[in-house]
Amino acid sequence: MMKRFARCLLWLVVLSLLLSSGLIYLTLRQGESVSRSLFSQHGSFLGQVFEGIQAADTADSNYKDMVHEGDGQAVHTSQCFIPDVELYHSSVSKYLRRDTPSLRCDRTKHKPDLTFVKGDLLVVNDTSIASYGSLDYCEFVEIIRPEHSDSSYELGKKRFKFKDRAVIKKPFIKVYCYSSNNSLIYQNLHATTPTKNYLKHLKENLLIRHKRMGYLERLNVLMVGLDSVSRLNFYRQFPKTLSVLKERLSAYELYGYNKVRDNTFINLVPMFLGKYVEETDWNETSNTGFDKHEYAWKTYGKAGYHTLFAEDAPKIAIWNYEKKGFSQPPADYYLRPFSLAMAATKKMWHNDFHCFGDRLETDITLDYVSKFIETRQNAPYFAFTFLTRPTYENLNQNTDASHSAFLNSLIDHGLLENTMVIYFSDHGARHSDILSTYIGKLEERLPAMFISLPSWFIRKYPQTAQNLQVNQRRLTTPFDIHELLRDVLRFKGQPKIHSKAESRAYSLFDRVPENRSCKTATIDDHWCTCLEQKSVSVNSAPVKKAAELIITSINNMTRAHRDKCVELKLEKITEALQSSPQDKLLTFKMSVNDVIGRKVYYGDEALGRVIIYHVIIKVSPSGAVYHGTVRYEAASNSYHLSGDISNSSTYGDSSWCISLHSLKKFCYCDVQRSR
Repeated sequence: MMKRFARCLLWLVVLSLLLSSGLIYLTLRQGESVSRSLFSQHGSFLGQVFEGIQAADTADSNYKDMVHEGDGQAVHTSQCFIPDVELYHSSVSKYLRRDTPSLRCDRTKHKPDLTFVKGDLLVVNDTSIASYGSLDYCEFVEIIRPEHSDSSYELGKKRFKFKDRAVIKKPFIKVYCYSSNNSLIYQNLHATTPTKNYLKHLKENLLIRHKRMGYLERLNVLMVGLDSVSRLNFYRQFPKTLSVLKERLSAYELYGYNKVRDNTFINLVPMFLGKYVEETDWNETSNTGFDKHEYAWKTYGKAGYHTLFAEDAPKIAIWNYEKKGFSQPPADYYLRPFSLAMAATKKMWHNDFHCFGDRLETDITLDYVSKFIETRQNAPYFAFTFLTRPTYENLNQNTDASHSAFLNSLIDHGLLENTMVIYFSDHGARHSDILSTYIGKLEERLPAMFISLPSWFIRKYPQTAQNLQVNQRRLTTPFDIHELLRDVLRFKGQPKIHSKAESRAYSLFDRVPENRSCKTATIDDHWCTCLEQKSVSVNSAPVKKAAELIITSINNMTRAHRDKCVELKLEKITEALQSSPQDKLLTFKMSVNDVIGRKVYYGDEALGRVIIYHVIIKVSPSGAVYHGTVRYEAASNSYHLSGDISNSSTYGDSSWCISLHSLKKFCYCDVQRSR
């Protein structure tokens, strides 16, 4: 009954939007019905919203095909409306595959691993020996991180020989096994997390000092990131993991989690540092690393926590791709030297570099995290891992089985009973044809974000839990995750309810203001999902002016490198959306009283109406597709570029001639390498 009432209410809301926007005028007579097709013809945005509403009546109850709770709206506050749409909407279904199997390693194409690690023992697997013929002996050597280097690894000088098992006290080792004629028949790498006694005592002293500050709880933090997975695509590609998060961990889902910048690095810096990259001293010309910055793992380490930092795909690691990385290990347990050694052992890789030996790279990384958690005993920890390779450039690829098994194992062994778990992504797909649709652009800006807290914590602090419940349907950003991490570390059990949006960041233990907008959250127009949008003709004069401004801006950025980068020409405008602030925002004058007799007064429209044009253009000779946002200011009759311009094409080697990372997506080299 309540769901039926909510749907009716939503129909009335959308009808009022249509009437107030002037898109359609209806005279409703008693007994007349209004079909969905009548509405869907008035712009792709409204059509998608209504199809999402209709789908709610017939959607399956399982995680794969459900239209999410909210009956057509992910967020609906006074300053932000974000529609929630069907997972397999007709406009995007051709880009999606249903029931994609989880990545796995085909063991028929690779011999089974001959060695494995159990606790602090390196063991020869007797059942695998037959696959290698004869085995005489094995030996292992330590993998070492060179001092002040984040881009290389070294092998220790001493090798340790063994027959069937050996005690290992080093975190990273490489194993070699030989036949009776001394031929190399097997090699592999193993990562462990041995307890560091000196570290344990140091951390205990820090914890004593930290406790004197009067903080009430000491939660562990586990953060698992997936590259390029939107909230909707998490439902499509990770249904088993979603089920664990929702059903076993009772995770909160942030339906309005909006990215604030384009790619991974510039979205995660706000999350872990609380600043935009441009607010730090780093830029593309910097010749120093990131050691001096107070990232969250460093803050937790200073408070006595054991810390872990683990990524896959080291060539494109977040703080290393075309950057200096870290001079000193950023965390107590740092996987990068091991990952570099894996990358260099090229004969072990197969299945498009997803499998190393008979194991997925994802499983190896998650196993390292599991071992770290298992060996912490009663020591508090902060663990951050980010998995890039499986989902970076493939909308229909996943490691769902790996992640669900990882979580289920931790839960089954009681290892998350004092842990805040954050499963998240940096953004949605950025290099996919799905971006040609409105829903694709919506997904790119709304990454997955799930937060789980221990059940005892929820019971003990009900106001905090209630705030999190409310915040699920508020506009949120990576800056709020940073504030949450600060709050967990300094928790005093006194959550706040903010009545006005006066800050760009709020702890999710507090209640995010209802009147928060993209402007107060400092989200650029280009990335903001709150704006009301409608399709406009690509031949209209304003759209043509916007497109010319975008192509001119691109060429201006590469002008200084014209001897390398050709001048791009506008080939065609492929799509245009027009967005504008809500009429009530523009005409609001004042309000009196809060509850009884509450009244809102409206007046003349504020001067300087702003219209935002989201334009997609194709350029020549590169054939690249660019997405740009242009602001038209009526007061001055002028057009201005708003935010940055993104390239939804895979530019690869086409920009080989220029090393400046910020220009690679705009530069098409005059001389193209032969393929």
